[in-house]
Amino acid sequence: MNQVGYLINTREGLQGEEGFFYNYILAGNGLFIRADGPLLSATVCVALAEVRGLAPVSESVQLTHGKIPMHIYEVALSTLYSESWREQYLAVVWDHRYRLMKPSQEGSVASVKYRRLPHTVLDIHSHSGMAAWFSSTDNKDEQGLQLYMVVGEMGKLIPKVELRVGVYGYFATLDKAEVFIV
Repeated sequence: MNQVGYLINTREGLQGEEGFFYNYILAGNGLFIRADGPLLSATVCVALAEVRGLAPVSESVQLTHGKIPMHIYEVALSTLYSESWREQYLAVVWDHRYRLMKPSQEGSVASVKYRRLPHTVLDIHSHSGMAAWFSSTDNKDEQGLQLYMVVGEMGKLIPKVELRVGVYGYFATLDKAEVFIV
């Protein structure tokens, strides 16, 4: 089995050789990447294109252990508000249940350095008073099969939150309801 698979989504189903780590899928609506890991499975669009004669594929994300409870989202925001003047990092990990963790870290107004935790499902970091957006540094750092969340405008009563799924450097925007039990 090759590390990377190349599949074609015909009307009869997927054809080609699957890869061990992930698969590129040529579909009627473009090129996609699909990966399955122990914590989540995801399909993300790499490039939109019309490919006549092939069946379309949809972007998707499936959390292996179900969606993350909403109270974890709320505690994460409260934790970030406690020191909203600096960037912070939190992780939602799977340890027979979802748990919110705050590893050792060094944060400033514009950056945070932290220790990565095993079994992380969702990386969360704040941008203190800046907007909630994924920076070029985030894009470079976030190269796994994982969920990512950035929280910005921490000086406001209700901060801005952006969520995405990453599949080895390709990303798709997510709604809160796709990740958390709402």
